[in-house]
Amino acid sequence: MNKRPFRIAGKDEKPRVSFITVNHGTPHFIRSLLQGVETIRPDFDFEYLVVDNASGDGTPEMVREQFPWATVIASPENLGFGGGNNLGLKAARGEYIFLCNPDLVLLEGELESWLYWMDAHPDVGISCPRVINPDGSDQHATYRFPKALTPLYRRSFVGRLPFARRELNRYLMEDMDRDVEQDVDWVFGAAMLIRRELLERIGLFDERFFMYFEDADLCRRVWESGSRVCYTPVARVIHYHKRESRTRYPWQAFTNRLTRIHLNSGMKYFLKHRGKAHPRGTST
Repeated sequence: MNKRPFRIAGKDEKPRVSFITVNHGTPHFIRSLLQGVETIRPDFDFEYLVVDNASGDGTPEMVREQFPWATVIASPENLGFGGGNNLGLKAARGEYIFLCNPDLVLLEGELESWLYWMDAHPDVGISCPRVINPDGSDQHATYRFPKALTPLYRRSFVGRLPFARRELNRYLMEDMDRDVEQDVDWVFGAAMLIRRELLERIGLFDERFFMYFEDADLCRRVWESGSRVCYTPVARVIHYHKRESRTRYPWQAFTNRLTRIHLNSGMKYFLKHRGKAHPRGTST
């Protein structure tokens, strides 16, 4: 059993890390995640912020009762991924911010290695760990910036066609060596370590994106600010990922709510960044 002290930062202390987890209808994942934090006992001072996006599932009460060391921020409405995280970011006091999805499993000693790496690379604004599936295989967590039709290929049957498959292989970085740390265009927000001072310079998530593409937009702004976005396999997390916006049949592009949200966010992203040069100065 881990005998380390549980290093929750006091009200007047600046924590090393602010964990932020947004919940909407996932109380079982939240409970398991927080139990895992108690088990691994991170070896640094931290605070934990759970943002409840008007889930109505009793999560705020459960967290307050079973995990009194966590701070609950209850939103009266569902603000989406970016808006929910922004509530946490506005309250966070840490040197680093760890955006941590409810469906992650944290591993003992990995977060400490991640922090040491970030300390040694001050030009990196956002870092993503090695994200693995429960069976130990690698999961897509790093991407190249999308092209106009990439969201359609990604979320519909069209992606099975050869020309679309080539674009998805580019977008998903299928050619990437996942054993090697490297700069990437963007990383998904389910497991993202952010330098707090960076957010003070470039701002928080753009809340025009209810869900999807808010992380791509943020990473694009990081590159535009002169900081780097990096994949950091020195640390690992397990992610129980479920692509609920994926469609199998053409009509589901209209009937699947998450698919509609994804495609709508894609349009907003391309309208916002239309005509801009690639922020890394590359065409890939």
